[in-house]
Amino acid sequence: MERDPLEAKSPYTMYSETVELIRYAMRLKNFASHSATVAEKKLAVLCNRCLSLLYLRMFHLKKDHAVKYSRSLMEYFKNSAKTSHQAPSPWRTNGKVNGTPSPLSLSPSPASSVGGGSGGAPGSSGSVAIPQRIHHMAASHVNITNNILRSYEHWETADRLASDSQEFFQELDSAMEPLSQQSSMTELVRYIRQGLHWLRSEAHLL
Repeated sequence: MERDPLEAKSPYTMYSETVELIRYAMRLKNFASHSATVAEKKLAVLCNRCLSLLYLRMFHLKKDHAVKYSRSLMEYFKNSAKTSHQAPSPWRTNGKVNGTPSPLSLSPSPASSVGGGSGGAPGSSGSVAIPQRIHHMAASHVNITNNILRSYEHWETADRLASDSQEFFQELDSAMEPLSQQSSMTELVRYIRQGLHWLRSEAHLL
């Protein structure tokens, strides 16, 4: 399903909604706080593993868009830099003495001063107008690339919390395939399902 570009939106939406559901559940209680029980920290590890792999998968689904946006943005700013270098300076240069501008040459000309009329030099006000499409493209690029940053953040959080329950997760890794950031969604589901089963068993909820 994920390999079909025509259906790429469907799994992305599914992953995004799952992320929001897990984040909502984790907001109900701070499972990673110092006051959290060992069982709660184990649950937090499983949740963070889920979030990490979901965010990473969301990034991969939109990676082509991110690459396209990146190229377009780089091209735009490269062209903008060329244009700004070619633009005439708004500062006076008629006070040059021995090749060095005099102090008077650093004062803006009346035409480029604020309120000096409509004949001011472009960019003399210090502001640069960026097209709306560039704003939208940059925002979309940030949203996509943030997924991979969140993925690594949650993975590192899980590693840190798992250090308090090494035996539990070593046994879970032995019973199932150890999770990595290259694990498939199927492997993730099986791992998390087994981990939750053991947590319920420890809490005598079975």
